[in-house]
Amino acid sequence: MNNELKECKCGCSCGKKMIALGGTALVAAAIAFGACRMACCGNKVMVVDFDRVQTEAAVYKAILDSQRGYEEKIQAQINLEAGKLDQEEKDLVAQKGKLSETDFKKKAVALQKKALEFQGKYRAQTQQILLASQAAASKVQPDVENVLNEVARKAGAGVVVSRAVTIYMGEKVDLTERFVEALNKQVKPVEYPNPETIQPQFMPRGQ
Repeated sequence: MNNELKECKCGCSCGKKMIALGGTALVAAAIAFGACRMACCGNKVMVVDFDRVQTEAAVYKAILDSQRGYEEKIQAQINLEAGKLDQEEKDLVAQKGKLSETDFKKKAVALQKKALEFQGKYRAQTQQILLASQAAASKVQPDVENVLNEVARKAGAGVVVSRAVTIYMGEKVDLTERFVEALNKQVKPVEYPNPETIQPQFMPRGQ
């Protein structure tokens, strides 16, 4: 979060928190949003439904679509390689009575190692996709924040919070529609980075 204080034209200070975007696990991934804007010279509390923003704003829909495309590609690879491992396991079990105990254990250990490498490989690729989504989101972060600030200022909002943490609100305090419309007009989708070019932040198990 960016907690840098900036002086406004009226001489007071307003602390601004940036929109955060991130992905979740493989296949069931989604980008989550959260934001809070503290504006000077006002005290009206208004809300934005960031679940709607992620599905209706073109800039974020493009990120989600790209993320899902890579996830589907990896899932197909997982299904293929998992099927091969399952078959190897069945073949090994079928050979149990034909192999010496020593040879059987060696083959079992080798198969287990291959399975761990398989898990580590796709764990790393999953994280690469998440990091790619975060990288794409960071490119539009300043523009999105500026749009939110502009929409909130025009609406006379002093504070803007996420709908997810709001217990009650009236229709007149919801900025979602105006925020989405402004994003679609002012912020264009960015190129999604190739996840394979991003270095995972952990070492896969089994390596």
